[in-house]
Amino acid sequence: MSSKKNWMIGLLALLAFFAEFQAGEVHNAVRTGAPIKIEGQESALVRYLGYQKEAVEAERRGEYEPALKNYLKMLEMIPDKPEANYSAARIQAVMGNTREALGFLEKALALGYTLPGGLDKSLDALKTKAEFQKIQAMIEALKRPIGPNRVAFTIPEKDLLPEGIAYDPGEDCFYLGSMWKSKIIKIDRTATVREFAGEKQDGLRSVAGMKVDAERRILWALSFVSQPWGKVAPEEIGWSAVFKYDLKTGKLVKKYEAGDGKAGHLFNDLTMTSSGDVFITDSNRGEIWTIFREADVLEFFFRSDEFMYTNGITTGSNDQTLYVASPGNGVFRLDIPSKECRLVSHPLEMTLSAVDGLYFYENSLIAVQPRFDRITRSYLDKKGAGVTHQEIIEAHNPHFDFPTTGCIAGKTFYYIANSQAYRFNRDGTLFPVDKLKDIVILSADLK
Repeated sequence: MSSKKNWMIGLLALLAFFAEFQAGEVHNAVRTGAPIKIEGQESALVRYLGYQKEAVEAERRGEYEPALKNYLKMLEMIPDKPEANYSAARIQAVMGNTREALGFLEKALALGYTLPGGLDKSLDALKTKAEFQKIQAMIEALKRPIGPNRVAFTIPEKDLLPEGIAYDPGEDCFYLGSMWKSKIIKIDRTATVREFAGEKQDGLRSVAGMKVDAERRILWALSFVSQPWGKVAPEEIGWSAVFKYDLKTGKLVKKYEAGDGKAGHLFNDLTMTSSGDVFITDSNRGEIWTIFREADVLEFFFRSDEFMYTNGITTGSNDQTLYVASPGNGVFRLDIPSKECRLVSHPLEMTLSAVDGLYFYENSLIAVQPRFDRITRSYLDKKGAGVTHQEIIEAHNPHFDFPTTGCIAGKTFYYIANSQAYRFNRDGTLFPVDKLKDIVILSADLK
């Protein structure tokens, strides 16, 4: 993540864990890929937040033993959580447990923790230890960009706050949605920009995920109402809808609404099968919704109490599998016909948490991890059930300011480098335009 004030990071964390679910338990499925169990148990999200709350409150009181106990419980649930490893390192250092503190700190950095705000002062005592030289080298590495740093195009409309981007191979152009201005723009290969759907046209609000159905000449776009994005009336919060546009005429074909604010929806991202069926993540409710092409109605499809927020979503190598990003604890693999859902297993030295945009490409998952300031590619095993290894496509790019999503065009991945999604003042107003930057879309070849 690019440098942000601590309050912004806190706001992000609250949003990422906003939903309240009612049952479930996370196991060591990060490692084993164990089946999900949801019946009659406390929610993974609720349990994790409960441990976190207890840890923070105990730490504020100076009660370090119970604080550490709860941070370790968080790590029992999600061993590859960089933030929890970092918190455990801080407490171990305060308690004088130098070896343990160094171990947790090293793991947090290895998993991708970016030290927002710099190294905590509680860890200063570790700097005198010989082992800290390795830690220091890892910290310095966080400052060095990785990847091609190839700008595809820029958009001078600084206050767009774009969250979703889609590619149309039919016209070889891109569509970009604005959270702040509630509109969709179209960009061709010459970087010429024109409005596709104007501000609040057809009832649009903050625009999130988008996908092009090139065969049927359809643009699917998600829209939601949530603070701090857009000019929000309290009674509107929780509204979400799916918009279906005809790419030939630019006209709205149909709008599928999920309900008013009382329903608490936040449609975030979507994917599409080759037959034209659409699957949508509802982040606040930890659910997946669908629009089957033949039925042409918006309907609930699936939920799991293991989901800790739902965000990016993509289809697998066939139309039978969905991969769903659950930023709190990893990526899930959902079989569409049976609705069997499991965490995607992976080596413990890597993490699939904090994923926003998620894309399947040649038996691998391309993931945007904004909190870790990077784009990764995770290679799957033959069954597509687990990750064998991971590589960094791009990291710590100087253009990064909360990268969100991308799209694949041929063998190239295009992605929003600087959504500037959290450039808000404490009173909820957007930063002045002179403090924002042109929108940058980066690209990287998927070799």
